[in-house]
Amino acid sequence: MIPSTIKHNLEKIAPVLPSDVLLVAISGGVDSVALAYLCKSAGYQIELAHCNFKLRGSESERDEDFVRKLASDWDIPLHVKQFDTASYATEKQLSIQEAARTLRYEWFYNLLKQFSHLKWVLTGHHKDDQAETILMNFLRGTGLHGLTGIPARNGNILRPLLTVERKSLELLVNEKELNFVVDSSNQKEEYTRNYIRHTVMPVLQKVYPAVIENLCDNQLRFTKIENLYQQLVEVQRKKILNEKNGEYLISVGAVNRFLDTSLFYELLHPFGFTVGQIAEATRLLNARTGAQLVASAGNWRLVKHRNWLVLSPHYSPNTDFILVHAANESIQFSLGTLAFQEIKKIDSIDGASSTVALLDPQKLEFPLQVRRWRAGDYFYPLGMPKKKKVARFLIDLKLSLPEKEKVWVLTSGDKIVWVIGNRIDDRFKITSKSKGAIRVVFSSLFQS
Repeated sequence: MIPSTIKHNLEKIAPVLPSDVLLVAISGGVDSVALAYLCKSAGYQIELAHCNFKLRGSESERDEDFVRKLASDWDIPLHVKQFDTASYATEKQLSIQEAARTLRYEWFYNLLKQFSHLKWVLTGHHKDDQAETILMNFLRGTGLHGLTGIPARNGNILRPLLTVERKSLELLVNEKELNFVVDSSNQKEEYTRNYIRHTVMPVLQKVYPAVIENLCDNQLRFTKIENLYQQLVEVQRKKILNEKNGEYLISVGAVNRFLDTSLFYELLHPFGFTVGQIAEATRLLNARTGAQLVASAGNWRLVKHRNWLVLSPHYSPNTDFILVHAANESIQFSLGTLAFQEIKKIDSIDGASSTVALLDPQKLEFPLQVRRWRAGDYFYPLGMPKKKKVARFLIDLKLSLPEKEKVWVLTSGDKIVWVIGNRIDDRFKITSKSKGAIRVVFSSLFQS
């Protein structure tokens, strides 16, 4: 390991300039001390960032003291952050390892935002870490993406040692007589990674001496396969996902052509559906109209509608309503805007349409209400002498379930005046006897 190696690796994975200031994450262990030394020796301007997770009592304080002394001896700026990791893990329902990882990277990105001269964050992940990660992901069953391992670059996070084995870093610190600290928790095999590192890998190396090299070679192959796979998925995603008014229509026939592939999962996963939900989602292909499945993440749902599946945002039921107090005002609601205007002369009024309602002011009782339609609602559709339930009216319009749930009504007292964006009630239309009119214009948020 020589300084030119780190320079070559950095320039290979990101547009790092010699003048860039690098923020090196440093725990005080062999890996991070070696990384900081190599960057400094290569002529880069560096600053150090140390996380004290307060998980190992006096040992955590020892590590922080060591890093402070190292920064002072090297005359390098240092950033230190102490975390109550255990409390955070409990609050967020995370494992200790997940909590520490989240806190760590959030802080790194905050430092980049806070100090504009800092361009990149470097971590000391190396080749052995990569091999362990790939093996762990394979055993967990994480799929193709998990086999791509640790990325050399993730945004402004760079990992320039992924091509370097741990033993090379150990040789470096010994040769240069660099001090470092040892994290005792790294020896505890109750942590999965430590068990893989200390027990599984040595056994595998007896049978396959080049196991680390082989796993990392496979990581490069899987990364290339993943890149090609995602390009092909994106082509099909554009063909199959048809966006309309904030929802996505999926042809049942199109999905059926790919049932023996992972495409259905790739289509649904970005909307919060898990691998475990794909079998249930597949059953929707042959289900009755109206059958649905809510994503585990809770923000989207999949609804069967005839020969289509509809991906729509999943809203909690909302029975609130909005009052309209006067004939000249505008109100906003979840579908868009309603603009009310009082018209004195009827002969000057533009014709009505699905988005423009012309109403007889003498038949209206203010305040009016704007609310979602409810089961049991009925009205007299314009031009019809008999009443009709709103539910049946929407069925006749052949609306999907998500489309039905977006329908709101304008009411006067207990009477529906207008199924907004569709048809007014015949009882509130203007006639030759009307004295003026109320013109209501609906501007939808979901217009194509």
